[in-house]
Amino acid sequence: MVQRDTNAQAEVPPGASKAWNFHPKLPIGLSPVFDMPPKPRAALAWLLGTWFKLAPPLSHIVLAVITVAFLLPPIETMRTLDAGWMLQIAAINFGFAIALGTALHTYLYVFAGQQMRLKFDVRPMEKSSRFTFGNQVWDNVFWSLASSVTFWTLWTLWTILYFHVAANGWVPTLSSIGQSPIWFVAFFFILRFWQSFHFYWIHRLIHMPFLFKHVHSLHHRNVNVGPWSGLAMHPVEGCLYFSGILIHFVLPSHPIHVIFHMYALGLGALYSHAGFDKLLIKDKEAMKAGSFHHQLHHRYFECNYGSEEMPLDRWFGSFHDGTEAATKRMRARKKLIFAPK
Repeated sequence: MVQRDTNAQAEVPPGASKAWNFHPKLPIGLSPVFDMPPKPRAALAWLLGTWFKLAPPLSHIVLAVITVAFLLPPIETMRTLDAGWMLQIAAINFGFAIALGTALHTYLYVFAGQQMRLKFDVRPMEKSSRFTFGNQVWDNVFWSLASSVTFWTLWTLWTILYFHVAANGWVPTLSSIGQSPIWFVAFFFILRFWQSFHFYWIHRLIHMPFLFKHVHSLHHRNVNVGPWSGLAMHPVEGCLYFSGILIHFVLPSHPIHVIFHMYALGLGALYSHAGFDKLLIKDKEAMKAGSFHHQLHHRYFECNYGSEEMPLDRWFGSFHDGTEAATKRMRARKKLIFAPK
């Protein structure tokens, strides 16, 4: 069990809340891309700051290019449903899931590579009867690999379905980058916003009382999250989560787009639940890791259903900006939601 390093100097931003070990400057914001009136400079700065670092989403593009160039089976072999190429896709997904999840957990929680620096929640991973095997880490690993990665295998099954129909010419495809270079580049940005839009609505769906009780509550066992919490889902949730791939059945997509999108969903969940704001290597920032925006959702449940890319939570009154005032508003909202009818 990792204990708090009392000798480490905590980085306390202005307006710090005592509810957290660390949090970014409050109030947190959302993407200015959809602000009204428009703020083109702020929107451009946000897009550049998001994309032009060797971290997600750019790292997912790099990994997708490597996968398509060296690991993915030839498209023509996917015209028939053959076990060989399907197992190859499954092996790619399982391999990256296990490698990244293990690396993040080992560095941050086993070896405590940066102690408590930039960790949102001071508490360690739990040992409690509410988790499978009585252990939060093993519970999360089990549900990530046995369920979500099986529904990551549903990622695999969605991906198999897409590539099979694409190989047979049954959906619009982009066979080469040169076919439409502007669309090829633009579609990466569209996919990021689509991912945020899709996640918000399926997340609101599984927060409906029946689905929350029987499906999403498994994921919400994790109030204090770690990397393996990201894909610790009920199979129904995993099915819905990865169904964002359906956009590729409608809009022309290159294999790099599809693999990028699936890495953004799968690997992105491991990063966003890391529990730390950034990864530090020798006290220097290596890359963005966890999401305080989503960490707030795990603590308070009925807020921040979406992500920072689209202000859907702001538009629909469920945005929590990390401040005490927002917590009071959220608790009042919960009373209305769960009041006896």
